[in-house]
Amino acid sequence: MPTAGAQVVAEDSASTEYSVEMVRGVAAVMVIAAHYLPAFAGVSSFAYTGVDLFFVLSGFVFAPYLFGKPLRWGPYLLRRFFRLYPLYAVALLVYAGLRWLQGEPVNYLLQHVFLVQTLQNKDIAYHLNPAFWSLPPEVEFYLLLPLLARWVHTLRQVLWLFAAALALHLAIAFAQPLKPASDGLWLVLSVHLPGLLVEFLLGALAWCFVRSAPSGGVRLGLLAGGAALWCAIASVAAYFVIHGGDEALNAITLLRGNVSLIAAVAYAAMVAAWVGWLRSPPRWLLATAMLLGNLSYGLYLFHNAPLQRLPPLLPGVPVALVALLCLATTVAMAYGLHRLVEAPMRAYGRGLAQRRAGAASHAPA
Repeated sequence: MPTAGAQVVAEDSASTEYSVEMVRGVAAVMVIAAHYLPAFAGVSSFAYTGVDLFFVLSGFVFAPYLFGKPLRWGPYLLRRFFRLYPLYAVALLVYAGLRWLQGEPVNYLLQHVFLVQTLQNKDIAYHLNPAFWSLPPEVEFYLLLPLLARWVHTLRQVLWLFAAALALHLAIAFAQPLKPASDGLWLVLSVHLPGLLVEFLLGALAWCFVRSAPSGGVRLGLLAGGAALWCAIASVAAYFVIHGGDEALNAITLLRGNVSLIAAVAYAAMVAAWVGWLRSPPRWLLATAMLLGNLSYGLYLFHNAPLQRLPPLLPGVPVALVALLCLATTVAMAYGLHRLVEAPMRAYGRGLAQRRAGAASHAPA
């Protein structure tokens, strides 16, 4: 998801940073498309798996800590908090305010404040903003990472961890009923780290691949393979959903609960192929990538706000024009709040973490 931060931990090279930021922006655009296209064009979209691309990218960015990079808990958690929470808090106020303006009850706000909105059912998770569901597993990964980094340092250990996470995911996926309800234990597990850790670890394995400095030919093959896999699973999922809904898709044992995982495998392959491929990208590409990366979190958090407010205010306006207005409003909100809230809070968090790290390094043994 977008919350991994613009400062790339995987490598310090400019080629890695810009390519990671480009992927982060693409993921945000995919999620926007998934929510905008059904509303305005009446078509389904597999682009909702952009959330899984965010999870893969988070695993990629923080992979060095699983391969031996030292991690100080205090500074790390400070950076994560100021990267994630301030803009999220603003988003909570925005969506709560929208419901109030529309005369609707503002329920479950406390659950959202403490990021536990996905522990009961979809109604609570989606009450303010459906996009908020992905933040709890992201935070869970941040909290688990220092523990994993303490015990995992080699590729073999990461592979064992990946195998365990995959087994757990499959157990959760296959245990779900053919007609899943909007709540229940299996649903909760599937949208939290027990069901999603495998996707973060796919990103870590992609980072390990990039570190091996593959040739251009290998990268091209991996990119083509990942794209082909994504197109295949998107087509299969669309076919079953169109002809029988989610029940038809869940009736296929290998696909039940695994569509997003298969998409994550495709994303991991494409990320491994793309990141760091162009060592000297043109300036326009660098600028575009960094802009997309900087705005990605805001785009993700706020894109449903115009969608809730503008269409009822513009009856009779062509849906394509309403969609463009919603998109323009989202971009303006993301840009303005990045400048006013997100960037200053990130800088403050980095400074606080650096001071904390400096104080710890000068403390007596």
